[in-house]
Amino acid sequence: MAKYTRILSIDGGGIRGIIPAQVGISIESKLQQKSGNPDARIADYFDLIAGTSAGGILTCIYLFPDAENPSRPRWSAQDAVNFSIKSGRDVFKSSFWQKLKSLDGLVDEKYPSNSLEKFFLENFRDCKLSALLKPCLISSYDVERRKAHFFNQIDAKKDPAEEYFIRDIARATSAAPSYFEIPKIYSLTKESYALIDGGVFANNPALCAYAEVRNKFRIPDNRPDRGPTAKDMVILSLGTGQAQKKFPYEEVKDWGQVEWVEPLINIMMTGVAETVNYQIIQIFDAIERPNQYLRISPDLSREPPLPIDDASEEKISELVKIGNEQAEKYNEQLDNFIDLLLAQ
Repeated sequence: MAKYTRILSIDGGGIRGIIPAQVGISIESKLQQKSGNPDARIADYFDLIAGTSAGGILTCIYLFPDAENPSRPRWSAQDAVNFSIKSGRDVFKSSFWQKLKSLDGLVDEKYPSNSLEKFFLENFRDCKLSALLKPCLISSYDVERRKAHFFNQIDAKKDPAEEYFIRDIARATSAAPSYFEIPKIYSLTKESYALIDGGVFANNPALCAYAEVRNKFRIPDNRPDRGPTAKDMVILSLGTGQAQKKFPYEEVKDWGQVEWVEPLINIMMTGVAETVNYQIIQIFDAIERPNQYLRISPDLSREPPLPIDDASEEKISELVKIGNEQAEKYNEQLDNFIDLLLAQ
């Protein structure tokens, strides 16, 4: 029995999801080395994985069962990177007519969603949420009911109304407004939901994951009613990069709705992620356990910026390189953190 309740949280960020996926390769390799098990996978050493958008898709990949051996993950961390690259190449392509019709995303979605849906159907098929190997928390937002909507494996195992196909979950969590058409998805009890990308409220889902563990997990001790507190948890939070494009006052002071659409999405995503990071740092500092929380997210203050939808070969190579650099930069902290994951 692990000493801690172990949480992995992965931010949204479109094609920049390659960055945390690449860090995941280093995490899985270290787990294999330190555990002495060459078949160890990320899913083996986390008790809950939370994800938004690209992070939600990675969550599905890490926890997806192998059809030949349903108690083991189908894919490795390297497979998750390959998945992110291939889906990005397929999805972030827009024909001349789509660009013209949408005014490059101003009056219609920027990209057709059929490639996205085809990719999820081919890879996830009819697998259901309850079949994922570990508890998870994947975020989206319900625009009709005006409330946060979480996909949760624990709930799906108990209640058919909380059961969904993984392909629909992946589609919902990554439906970034203005980039893709809003999907209408159905639970297995045929309830319909119009959902958009969870990044509009929880691009960094680490605090949602913390709350979920406090509420639904129990400590295996003499008090079965006691849930984990921060001292009982370790949280690894993987970001897709913050502080992207800056907006000088002289440039933005007279902007109207049209000019603000894309910058606001960017500001919301990075602002929420930074705020959650601040909050969790305070939680662990308050109990003098700062080593039980690790946030890895590159500073992308640079020109030209790295958009969430640029899947050119040059940008993909750059994202892989940034992921490798992050793993190297945090090598010592990752070693220490993985010791906590393996602690009995």
